[in-house]
Amino acid sequence: MAAAVVFSKSPEVFAEEAPELGVTFEAGEAEKEEFNALIDNDLETVMEFPAGTFLKLTTADEICGIYVMWDAEGIPGEWTLSYGDESKECGKEGFLHEFVELPKGYTECTLTFPKNAGICELILYGEGEIPSTVQKWERLQRDADILVFVPHSGDEIIDYGAIAAIYGGEKDLYLQFVYMCEYVTSEEKIKEHEILDSLWRLGVKYYPVGGSFRNKRLTSLSLAEKFYGKDNVLRFVTENIRKYRPLVVVSPDYGGEYGNGTHILLANAITDAVNHTGDPEYYAEMAKKYGTWDVPKTYVHKYRYKTEGTITFDLEKGIKELLERTIAEKLTDTWCGTHFTNARYTLADAAYFGLYRSTVGADTGNDLTENVVTYEEQARIAAEEARQREEYERLKAYYEEQLKIAARCGQYIFGRHTFSKLGELSKEKNAMSGTTFNNED
Repeated sequence: MAAAVVFSKSPEVFAEEAPELGVTFEAGEAEKEEFNALIDNDLETVMEFPAGTFLKLTTADEICGIYVMWDAEGIPGEWTLSYGDESKECGKEGFLHEFVELPKGYTECTLTFPKNAGICELILYGEGEIPSTVQKWERLQRDADILVFVPHSGDEIIDYGAIAAIYGGEKDLYLQFVYMCEYVTSEEKIKEHEILDSLWRLGVKYYPVGGSFRNKRLTSLSLAEKFYGKDNVLRFVTENIRKYRPLVVVSPDYGGEYGNGTHILLANAITDAVNHTGDPEYYAEMAKKYGTWDVPKTYVHKYRYKTEGTITFDLEKGIKELLERTIAEKLTDTWCGTHFTNARYTLADAAYFGLYRSTVGADTGNDLTENVVTYEEQARIAAEEARQREEYERLKAYYEEQLKIAARCGQYIFGRHTFSKLGELSKEKNAMSGTTFNNED
């Protein structure tokens, strides 16, 4: 396949896109046909590898990167990548879609799995610019600028797509998505892949958090509370708020968007939690583990819908097309697209978020982070203050030394003009010590 030319970081620098490499597979006594699952571009076909087995890859060209899309039930955790006489431990983060770089010079490598593993797709890349579609996820350990609670797969587009595109893609903030429902144990495992694909296309780079609540369509709050348990959801929300210490929390619609009970339950749990996560007695065991956290700002989707003061994002600056394209590229939930054109739900609804609670004042514009200082900016300010303190201590020590020298040389001190005859002082100091005193500082 001919390599494409892609635009690089500098307007004057172009890089050749890394090509996909042809590969020969070897894995114990596996038959040739079994490897088709790795290259058929179908995330629903899986090749399984029992614990202790390996997968050997051989190509004609140098390998610069390996992109593995694991089966949702077959993420092995840590695994070993060997090449030549070298090896590296991979999989420590447990990403469903994992990219690993290789040093240049190798046309052969081996993946060894200490635990059972399943691979849906595997792509090797040669030398060049790795395509932007390859997901290079990062793990946000704590300190999220914005924490978005998502009930189900697909909601990241139709409800929070504007937030993902603006604050993840454009502003590159610490944006953490937290999903309540999981699909690993369901017949819809592919949605775990779709979540990652959608978030990445929208510009999010921090790997989402997945809850352990089994997905089920529930048509009322009472059914959702009975199925999931109100306290279980409260614990889930509280733990993530205290762990990530968000400056902004975003909640689903109180009305459940289209009446979905899971959405309503999650929204109610967030309302309860943000009013109490600053209290050390509220789920005290979590407070001891993570500390307390009083969320500065909390928004609810479509809260005070279209009234004065509601955040209203401009979807016409490329965001609308991005959301529509991301929806169209999903393999399931194609019904979501119909909500953009009927009376029950429109694409414009993704633009509206009402400020439910604030400890930093009311909004005056259309910015979720108004009146808060992002964590990156806090770090920059702290670094600048540390630099100024270090410079102050350096100057203080310097001038204290000069005062000692002046005292030894019998000089007089008059306020700020201690060294009005610094040249003469230098000569005296040099004569006394036999060293060179640089007075140009």
